[in-house]
Amino acid sequence: MRLKRVLVTALLLFSVPAFGGELRLSLRQAIELALINNPELRSSRLDLEISQASLIQTRANYDPYFQVSSNFSHSEQPTSQPAFGTENENMSVNFSTGASTPSGGNVSIDFQNQQQKSNSSFVTLNPSWNVNLGLNFSQPILKGGLMDWRKDEIKKKMNDYAQSEISLKAKALEIASRVEDAYWSLVRANLEYEISQKSLERSESMVKLTEAQVRNGISPQVALLQSQSNREGVRASLYQGEAALRKAENNLKQLLYFETEEELLLSKIIPTDQPRVEQYQFERAKFLENAMLKNYTMEQMRLNTDSMKISSRQSRNQLFPQLDFNSGFSIAGLAGDSKPSTQLIQTGFVIPNPFPTPQPYMLEYSTLTQAESDQEGDYFDAVSRLLDGNNLSYQVGLTFKIPIGNRSAQSQARMSEYNLQKTELELARQRRMIRFNLDSLLADFESTYKAWQASKLARELADKSYQIEKRKYELGMSTQYQLLDQEQQFKEAGKNEISALIEYNKSIGRIKRAEQGYLETGGIPSVSMTGINLSGISSSSALKGLPSNLSGMLPSGVDVNMLKGLGINIP
Repeated sequence: MRLKRVLVTALLLFSVPAFGGELRLSLRQAIELALINNPELRSSRLDLEISQASLIQTRANYDPYFQVSSNFSHSEQPTSQPAFGTENENMSVNFSTGASTPSGGNVSIDFQNQQQKSNSSFVTLNPSWNVNLGLNFSQPILKGGLMDWRKDEIKKKMNDYAQSEISLKAKALEIASRVEDAYWSLVRANLEYEISQKSLERSESMVKLTEAQVRNGISPQVALLQSQSNREGVRASLYQGEAALRKAENNLKQLLYFETEEELLLSKIIPTDQPRVEQYQFERAKFLENAMLKNYTMEQMRLNTDSMKISSRQSRNQLFPQLDFNSGFSIAGLAGDSKPSTQLIQTGFVIPNPFPTPQPYMLEYSTLTQAESDQEGDYFDAVSRLLDGNNLSYQVGLTFKIPIGNRSAQSQARMSEYNLQKTELELARQRRMIRFNLDSLLADFESTYKAWQASKLARELADKSYQIEKRKYELGMSTQYQLLDQEQQFKEAGKNEISALIEYNKSIGRIKRAEQGYLETGGIPSVSMTGINLSGISSSSALKGLPSNLSGMLPSGVDVNMLKGLGINIP
């Protein structure tokens, strides 16, 4: 994925000229430049990585472990009875492994190895090896048990990961939506600027025409001043269009990311895509089905509801009293070097004292020699005796605990149930709201198309009306005021058509994103039809409504046949 981003960036930026040059961008390229290195998208991607790490951490709680521990100790302690020994030495190496069970319990296996040395006369095996192998198991039966806790916890984390993934996709489509709006706004600013340029050309033509009429005595001198004033007003409007164009370009640049801001600021963006001028076809029923099924908000709400159900079930489990089962089994082996010792012990009898001492009697002592131990052997003998299984120990127990009142668990269970109900209510509310929003989105789409068609017709009619009014003005049959009014209406009608067309293309983008799961709604542009003089245009593009008996009012050199050739009917 990272390599793909690098290749896309290199491909896009390779076509970027030096500072101050033109950067020709399609809508798709603009979206790619906005997504690459986008900090909002990177933040959402980090949220996804955090969710993935949290999921791995939850799974790791059930991973088995392996432990090795070693210990060595040596002690020398003086004593008043040397027979009990003054030196002791212990060395142990222990191994253990275990894991948490899906049902909330624990199982472990311990393998303990210990060597002991001592100079005590009472130690028969010296050194000795003690080997012990044990199996321990504990399992909650009521509280904390009776369900697959591992599956539930992992399921909740997987839901969190899926929600983060959806948020990342939604953020990408949100950024794409902002880029598309800014891109089409720049296209609209370019097209409106072109209209203003054409309006300036028409005003220049009008000035030249008026100058000719003033020279021929058809129009007064003040008409020339009016046409010149109108030209400068159109020029001022053109400058305003330049400012709007620069603002629209900067709005798009803010969403793009280059290696340096200076590189982006000094480049002029030229949009290469033009708005769609044909009707976008799609199946309404299939669109609604896909949009509802894939809607990101609904998916996140469903995942959240699923997690809340798991939490509610876990909270109800905590209402049970605690009943835990525990057990342990172990086998042992022992071996060592047998070194029997000879000891003097009192017999308890009194005998005559054979020594020349004042005491006539003394206690009788007897020599006792210990027999050799049957545990003679080395460490491997101890392991062999362990595997014989003759030295078996085991324990089994139950622990029962019930809190008085159990109010904490009851409150937690009620809160979880209430939160689940709130989530389900919110899910139903969101489903209803999204369904209505989708219907509004379709209505917006249809309205933008109709508004574009109406504005297109209005522009065509305004064009015809302007052309007719211009020809009438050339023939001296109209005033400059009427011609300027028609020109202004034609200009506004052109801008209205562009605005409606851009909004229609934006609504197409919203429809496509809704099919992918990201729902957004837009407003319907108002297309003004007022001020357009349609009364001067008949079904055959001819003028009507003119005063009767105009043939005698025509300027010299203009006859009825000429006007008819232009589509102007004179009664």
